[in-house]
Amino acid sequence: MRQMILLVVLFCFWIPLGQPAAAKAPELKLTDINQKEHELKPPYDRPIVLNFWASWCGPCKMEAPDLVNLAEKYKDQVMIYAVNMTNQDSEEGAYMFAKDHGFSFPVLLDQTGEASSLYRVAAVPTTFFVDRNGEIVSVLTGYGGAELLETRVRELIGK
Repeated sequence: MRQMILLVVLFCFWIPLGQPAAAKAPELKLTDINQKEHELKPPYDRPIVLNFWASWCGPCKMEAPDLVNLAEKYKDQVMIYAVNMTNQDSEEGAYMFAKDHGFSFPVLLDQTGEASSLYRVAAVPTTFFVDRNGEIVSVLTGYGGAELLETRVRELIGK
């Protein structure tokens, strides 16, 4: 019995931790606040940043100016999509939040919660960094600050 336990423990340490295999980003088809349909399906023209948020979320309010700055700074290198969890929010709330914070990027409405379910979003904000081939290369749950967001974007675009 002791040998079996020892083998299990050794096997657990043999598995490389912190290096999960990249996962494919689920394909999405959502409508934005201007009633335009967006289909996110690889390959993409450029890497994407997919930010799940809600208008009532305090950390989302802190993060919003950073997303606006990143969208402007890296507009030719990365595409940002703000996915409002409309099933837990409202279209009016999403619209006002986007307007108040000056979002120039698409604000998609997850009215049924299907998108957040596909991406397994457990908290807002949650941001996915997806390469051109549709591989999720990084996930940030919660607000990590402007510097961390920019670091992740720079890693995504290879700078």
